[in-house]
Amino acid sequence: MRRLLALPLVAAVALLAAGVSNAGREQQTLTCGSYGTLTVTVTTTKSDRSVAWGTGKVSNPRLLGIPVSFSGTTTDLTTNTVLGSFFQAKGHGHGMHRHHTVTCTSPPETGTAADFGIKGVNPTDTIEFDFSAQVVIKAKHH
Repeated sequence: MRRLLALPLVAAVALLAAGVSNAGREQQTLTCGSYGTLTVTVTTTKSDRSVAWGTGKVSNPRLLGIPVSFSGTTTDLTTNTVLGSFFQAKGHGHGMHRHHTVTCTSPPETGTAADFGIKGVNPTDTIEFDFSAQVVIKAKHH
């Protein structure tokens, strides 16, 4: 279960930048309200303990996404059972509370329990992870 819960961190950091030594860069595709589908360049972290609250960068249009919360759910689709969920908010729910936020989602990730290394469920069960974040989107200046 712990390994599967690391997957939300990969998606979550689509909007987050990490200031840790094992950070890398990658692109994620997110759907963000009226902005539609955006390709976001992010700094990722491979540490389950690292939560990064930086910005995701969009080149066209030039935007910054500043996350204020993120959440996810892991579901066994074969048995229609929620295996776990998480929610984390910046500043104990008070981060950037005066700014308008947009909901951004990533496409669901699916695979078998064996693919994700989930113990305690049938290894052939189909598992889905859903992710969303509340984000303040701002125009990026030179």
